[in-house]
Amino acid sequence: MHELSGTPSAITRPFMGVISTKTSAWPKGKPLVFLAGSPDNLRRLPFRPWGRKNLAACIVPAASKFIPPPQIPCILDVPQDHCAGLRDGDVVLIAPDGRIVVVFKAGSPYNSILATNRCNSLCVMCPQPPGRDPDDLYENNLQLISLLDPKTTEHLGITGGEPTLLGEDLITLVQTFKRKLPNTLLTLLTNGRRLKDLEFARALVRAGSPNLLIETPLFADNDTEHDAVMGAKGSFYETLQGLHNLALLGQPVGLRTILHAMTIKRLTQYAAFVYQNLPFVFQVAFMGMETRGFASKNLAQLWVDPHDYQDQMAHAVRYLARRLVPVSIYNHQLCLLPRELWPFARKSITDWKQSYPPACDTCSQREACGGVFGTGERHSAFLHPLC
Repeated sequence: MHELSGTPSAITRPFMGVISTKTSAWPKGKPLVFLAGSPDNLRRLPFRPWGRKNLAACIVPAASKFIPPPQIPCILDVPQDHCAGLRDGDVVLIAPDGRIVVVFKAGSPYNSILATNRCNSLCVMCPQPPGRDPDDLYENNLQLISLLDPKTTEHLGITGGEPTLLGEDLITLVQTFKRKLPNTLLTLLTNGRRLKDLEFARALVRAGSPNLLIETPLFADNDTEHDAVMGAKGSFYETLQGLHNLALLGQPVGLRTILHAMTIKRLTQYAAFVYQNLPFVFQVAFMGMETRGFASKNLAQLWVDPHDYQDQMAHAVRYLARRLVPVSIYNHQLCLLPRELWPFARKSITDWKQSYPPACDTCSQREACGGVFGTGERHSAFLHPLC
């Protein structure tokens, strides 16, 4: 998540609000965080807005002479270049220590809800290792959904950790989403293991249908290699049972696999397994690895330069595409892909993680390319500008 900070004033507890740069036409019933458009413009505002019940706080850029009324929570001295990244409709979490965490970016296709940090697996390349949840995480997620604009929010993801560990709370979260945002597409990322319980899977599908998509990782065509990557014995068959339960329920489900030394060896066999055993999936995504978290810790074991596995990936993509199985390639740079794979490449790296190294500065395909993980420890040694 994108985060900025300043000097807090009159903030006694964390709270959420919707960014507004306007002093009129504020939406009713939502806590608003007024963002000063220039260092001094708050001084010229009439005090009438301060009386509005839904004004939650003000964000004041650095160098402003404005002295906030004592009853209005404010974050002062926020760097102006940081404020430039905020826009109307963004949702922020404001903390008493002066931090401003952007939990939703208006207009971004990459927004997601972190359902939990907990997980029932221990994937060797997990970029966000499991951990404890803040006490208010679930309530904050429910509040976030209530603050989103149903007219402009086109898509949202739910991720983790492993969201299904929430059990009934996940069902409630999805139901709340559908009630508050009835026209918004929801994508749930889950390892699918708990969906082996048909009744739980049924409740989840019922809660989210018809706007729910589920995407699930499958790392190999056999239990030995999948379980080794997942760090959980028995996970291969649990995931397969969950996938078939979803198919039985008519739930759209896609597959993801992350490419590294443990998964690239049998990509063609993987593609054949998916085609023969999981013909109902709406997509198979081949994903580049984000080299942080456990991926960074296990880098010596996992790292293969993406340049060096293009033949294997191309063969797997061709196998599936020729059999009319939809394929996508995530987190790969166009300069590394054979031209035949460009139609399958997607700009998939979350905007706040996205980066373009100096080699990209003069590239003719920069706008079409998704760049690299700015959060990653290592990138391909073969990045180069395209003419």
